[in-house]
Amino acid sequence: MSSRRTERPNFLALEEVAVALNLSLEAARSLLHAGYLTPAETGPEGPVFSPSDVKAFVARNADNGSGNLFLAEPPGADAGDLLEALDGRALDMAHRAHDIFVTVFPETRLWDEREKERFLDQAKSRFEAILAVASQGAEVDEALTSDLEEVGAAAAWAGSPLPQLLVVLRISRDLVVQTAIEVAEERGRHWSLPLALLLTRVLPAMDRLTDSLAQGYWAAVVGREAEHTARYEHVVELSSDGVYEIDLDGCIQYANPSLAVILGRPPEELDGAQLTDVIVPMHSRGLLEPLFSEPQGGARRLEFEVNRADGVRRVLEIRTTARQHHGQAVGFQGVVRDVTTARDLEADKNEFLALMTYDLRQPLTTVLGLGATLEAHAHELAADHISEMGATVRSQAERISRMADDLYDISRLEAKSLLLSLRPVDLAQTVEAALATVEHAADVVVDIPPGLEVLADPRRLEQVIANLVANALAYGAPPVEIRAAVAGKDGLVELAVIDHGTGVPDAIVPNLFDRVRLLARRDRDRSRGTGLGLSLVKGLIEAMGGRVWYEHVPSGGADFRMSLAVPRPRF
Repeated sequence: MSSRRTERPNFLALEEVAVALNLSLEAARSLLHAGYLTPAETGPEGPVFSPSDVKAFVARNADNGSGNLFLAEPPGADAGDLLEALDGRALDMAHRAHDIFVTVFPETRLWDEREKERFLDQAKSRFEAILAVASQGAEVDEALTSDLEEVGAAAAWAGSPLPQLLVVLRISRDLVVQTAIEVAEERGRHWSLPLALLLTRVLPAMDRLTDSLAQGYWAAVVGREAEHTARYEHVVELSSDGVYEIDLDGCIQYANPSLAVILGRPPEELDGAQLTDVIVPMHSRGLLEPLFSEPQGGARRLEFEVNRADGVRRVLEIRTTARQHHGQAVGFQGVVRDVTTARDLEADKNEFLALMTYDLRQPLTTVLGLGATLEAHAHELAADHISEMGATVRSQAERISRMADDLYDISRLEAKSLLLSLRPVDLAQTVEAALATVEHAADVVVDIPPGLEVLADPRRLEQVIANLVANALAYGAPPVEIRAAVAGKDGLVELAVIDHGTGVPDAIVPNLFDRVRLLARRDRDRSRGTGLGLSLVKGLIEAMGGRVWYEHVPSGGADFRMSLAVPRPRF
């Protein structure tokens, strides 16, 4: 060593530190300027260093913690005594760890006493665990490393930052080394060899434990990302909505199977195709322009009608967002939903309400007009005229009542809550009762064998016949014929209501008894009413176990037929 000594024998001058580290004076001075060597104080003759600090520097930076240039004792020492001494200082090391942690992470100054105590308890347990591992030497328990991997994985799933975990371990490592050097320094030179043995165990063990924690953490991060990716892919691939991604030029980069179904195209046609070639609005291609611009507010919603490649009309709702990369739009993503049924049902509801208003307006107008006339001029009118006006009011009121009954019965049929009382019914008598509620019944010709019975609810069967006859008189041409006979070997009675008008257009026949389908037709004649009568006829006949259908009359006219069962003979 240099002949230059400080006046304080417990401190080393920079020259002595350079010799102890086997470095040149310039190299030692560089370590000082870089902050790797911290002087205990600086006097007139320059900086001086604590021997324990220099030993700690050697321990931290030597290969596997084995370098200790201050050892001179022969082998044979035991590190167990030093481990026991360190174990007694676990709580002290925990407090020092807390002080360092607060310096590194200032936000932890806001911890309350309970959080601080929890940190100290965890730190004390951590130091005890480190010393227990160090006592095992190079053979670190595999179960312990597995446990640390699980700790790292749990931290990753909980969202704890890895740097914070590693800082805690590094603080713990350095404090164990620092405290071990302090204990050895306090107890004399004969503790130098146990210190070296301890350091050769602590440093590699801590490195291995740190690696285990980091590996567990990153394995969990990668696993979590893989799980999120798989879940996202599963949701997108199996979504009932169409999902696509296009580049800035509108070329499809990805499309899920549902988009191909919605657009009526094979999936392979979508890959690489232009979005404007596979989504074709009925009115203007310009409707698609917003899909190729960055939406304000992060998202945009569009809705329009399209014609698919197979000619089917659909109403699509598209929600689009820009895909960003480093703050720049690099493409656009969209979710396509087929809302045709919902929009058509909404239109049907509005149409139905409009038609109900149309059907109600005429009888209500008649009733209101006649009521006003009677109110103002009843004393001027002849008795027979008043009687005729009263009959008209009654018939129009009955018409409104029938419409209300039809609506009520249809709702009960759809709810499956309509109660029927099936029993043998004389068909001729039921037809006669039904005609009594229909206007212009004189234009109806009845041909029904006497005594012919069917199994039905008499009031509901009367309602069905009245609806069919009223429909024939309103939309056909007289005379209207009602015929009935036993058909086939099944013992069914078939009843036909035939008019001599133009018949029902072929395009309407498939949906003639379906109120929703009939209302949905854009070419339907609004003057023909809501179509509730035929819908109710179908529901009632089927509820009574029968069947109703339409047949075209070659000579012109419409032929509505229904079949009902014959009552079983009584013995």
